Amino acid sequence: MKERKGISLIVLVITIIIMIILAGAIILTLNNSGVIGRAEEARDKSDTSTLKEAANVAYGEWTLAKQMDGETKSADEYVKEKLKDQGFSDEDLQLVYIADTGKISIATVPEGFVVSDIEGENTVAKGLVIYEGTEKVSEDADAKTTRNQFVWIPVDISEFKREDGYSDGTKQTYVSSSTATEPYSYNTTITESNDLTGEYAEYKAMRASVEKYGGFYIGRYETGSETERTYEDTAIGTTNMAVRKDAYVYNYVGWGPSNTSTEGDVTEEAFGSSPGRNLGKGAVELSRNLYEASTSVKSTLVYGVQWDAVLKFVADNEHSIIDSTSWGNYSNNTDRTQVSPNSPAKTGAYENWKAKNIYDIAGNVREWTMEAYSTNSRSVRGGQYYNTGSFNPASSRSGYLSESFEFGIGFRLALYLV
Repeated sequence: MKERKGISLIVLVITIIIMIILAGAIILTLNNSGVIGRAEEARDKSDTSTLKEAANVAYGEWTLAKQMDGETKSADEYVKEKLKDQGFSDEDLQLVYIADTGKISIATVPEGFVVSDIEGENTVAKGLVIYEGTEKVSEDADAKTTRNQFVWIPVDISEFKREDGYSDGTKQTYVSSSTATEPYSYNTTITESNDLTGEYAEYKAMRASVEKYGGFYIGRYETGSETERTYEDTAIGTTNMAVRKDAYVYNYVGWGPSNTSTEGDVTEEAFGSSPGRNLGKGAVELSRNLYEASTSVKSTLVYGVQWDAVLKFVADNEHSIIDSTSWGNYSNNTDRTQVSPNSPAKTGAYENWKAKNIYDIAGNVREWTMEAYSTNSRSVRGGQYYNTGSFNPASSRSGYLSESFEFGIGFRLALYLV
């Protein structure tokens, strides 16, 4: 008889163990090299592309139906009904925005944030709100006062430009048209290669992100402080920041020590005891620092081009950016006596002072932006509680010395995706 040969049990076990070790090493190598991450990213992009392609087809159907049958639904309503019929989930649909002009935006939710489940906060058309953290948000007042919140601003990159003036009558005419630049370009010795504030690189990265993702996030509220700020706070750095409801406005803050310095390292001796000078960290560094550890977003002080994109998104018959009296904390707003008669209100203090879930773009305090107003000034945008809504509407722009601060000036953050 022939001798029958085969693999022994011990050899088989050893072989299996070696194969498992090799498989683990291969997976680890792929993960470290980013192959798995890139594959997941490609899958996500594919899902987004499929959704966008389906939305484009449905939009074409809406256009035809409107011409042939007098379709009365908006493009957003019509397209979302079609997408739902095709099996896209409610979670997909809440991230989609279709303007009647055909512009389609699909919001991207960054890691470390979650979309609100509260009615009126969970669609792009009404102002999609994301909350910091991963826990779901329903009708819960605590979340609004304890978690940072941002609103998605859909952007058509071809329209993503700073408004140099509003003389066409569709916006406010008080805005100066020739004195503001972005990024800072008044000092000709500062170029992209020796940029002292990092503005050139940051601006380019922000625009590239907006073009890639079709939008950005804006702070739902003016930046707030957990404690009420005083004049003395300006010289000692920062108080705890928040982008939440019912916080004190983060006022008494400068843009930075100068137009070309954002670090907030100016000593008291440098300015003597002269009042109105920023001695602590300014709005630029405070904004950048809030999410400096994040790998999904970059936080910045809002750029002027972003401010104008917000105005384009929120402006409608009820929210005029020419005369914003009706929806802001102004001296001539009849509701202010019951909210904040003689000073800035807390963040999100009054529901009528919001548009698309964004509070106090009109009124309350003027807000620092990244716009340069002159060789030594930076632009503030929006209104102020002690002026009228026609004199200082949401679209207004004026300039202050970069290191100056006062009771009626604060700032707002923006996030761009990375």
